[in-house]
Amino acid sequence: LTGIFAYSGIFVLYVLIPVLENLIPKDSYNFNKAEKELAKDDIFYDVILYLMVPLHLFVVYEFLMSINDPNLPLSDLIAYTLIMGTILGVNGINGGHELGHKVNEPFKIFLAHVLLTTSMQNHFMTYHNSGHHRDVATPNDLTSAKKGDIFYWFILKSQIGGYFKTWKIEADKLKVKGKSLVLNPMILYTILPWSFIGLIYFFFGFQIALIYFFASVFGISVLEAQNYFSHYGLRRKKKEDGTYENVKAIHSWNSDHLFGRVILFELTRHSDHHHMGAKPYQILDSREESPMLPFGYPAMLILSYLPFLFIPIMNKQLKEYNLD
Repeated sequence: LTGIFAYSGIFVLYVLIPVLENLIPKDSYNFNKAEKELAKDDIFYDVILYLMVPLHLFVVYEFLMSINDPNLPLSDLIAYTLIMGTILGVNGINGGHELGHKVNEPFKIFLAHVLLTTSMQNHFMTYHNSGHHRDVATPNDLTSAKKGDIFYWFILKSQIGGYFKTWKIEADKLKVKGKSLVLNPMILYTILPWSFIGLIYFFFGFQIALIYFFASVFGISVLEAQNYFSHYGLRRKKKEDGTYENVKAIHSWNSDHLFGRVILFELTRHSDHHHMGAKPYQILDSREESPMLPFGYPAMLILSYLPFLFIPIMNKQLKEYNLD
């Protein structure tokens, strides 16, 4: 697609879906016990995750081929880059997130790293599983936004701070096992994404590699927007012994908007995900005690880039739930 039609994907994701999500009734239905038992072991849900990987790689390849055209108009290039960035953030990182929670299944972990390599976020898996899930809704978690945080500062804090904190998390694991620090997997997690950019440079040249890098940066911002609004302003209470109360449903913002649920593998049922990180996405519950986002994930993503709108809207939401 070229010309104005090059922006059709952007229009669907960032305009049409947010509008439709506010018109279509929310779906808070939870599977009953029998349905969960069936869904939990249904290979269909795993097949979707498996098929997503080659499909994602094909889309990346098609993007590189499409922009490797000296006659491509700048407006088309911008549209392609934005939609590729969105795919890297939604499919690449979120798909890697879902697969990456299967820590005892090496094949799924491998597939997760394939996706995360294309999104330049291999360290994400370690920080998310061993940092974010442990420290969520506390000052110790760099991916839990406090009330009043501006998104653009939050991105820098989360990405830069999270990267270096992941080095420490992996180093601490090695110390416990009595292994050498030269075995820190963060060495590989740092090399992999830049090697992927290097491959693009080798086959397509500097300009294409640079454009892909910008697409991945936009994809990272999509990830961080989800981090930003998923826990904005929510804090666990600190106990007398200096530790924090257990994670509760009130420590994550939820959404039962249909499109977000489907596109993001039920990530929108965030409270239940934090209750049990390894719980398969298809049986996550909408929990009655969870605070609800005012809009669905696509709309919240757009609002995150507009602090002058996002902060007053979410501060009002905190007040309505007596969480401010």
